[in-house]
Amino acid sequence: MVYSSNECLKFNVYGIVNKDRAGYGGILRDKEGVTRALFSGSVAKNDTDLAEIGTVIVALEVFLAMKWKLNDSLFIELGAIVVFNWCAIKSMRPLSLQATFADIERDIEKVGNVVFSMAEKNRNKMKSSLAIAGINREEMFKAW
Repeated sequence: MVYSSNECLKFNVYGIVNKDRAGYGGILRDKEGVTRALFSGSVAKNDTDLAEIGTVIVALEVFLAMKWKLNDSLFIELGAIVVFNWCAIKSMRPLSLQATFADIERDIEKVGNVVFSMAEKNRNKMKSSLAIAGINREEMFKAW
């Protein structure tokens, strides 16, 4: 089944570090604030920026798996200014992450138009909760 969206869709994503592990989470909402998808997971590296770039990858994967067709843009709201700069300004991307960003660019082409923005601090408690839960999660959790 293919869904059509005439409305604004926004993924709020977040990465967090706790000792030797990092967790991440994301929540997709429509313009009315209705949750359409969410995910939570962990990575072994304790780097908040790498955890958050992982959220961008998973957000795009989840959106593509939902088979939605956009008439507008998919907004991805980030919590880390460093990751926002990497996504918005190609020249700021570390060389070590070029393959990762090539994958992200391929997924963006499949989605259509993706717009990155910065989240206000502590504005979305759900994404923070998903990221915290992800630290202790052994397997990725995705739902839509």
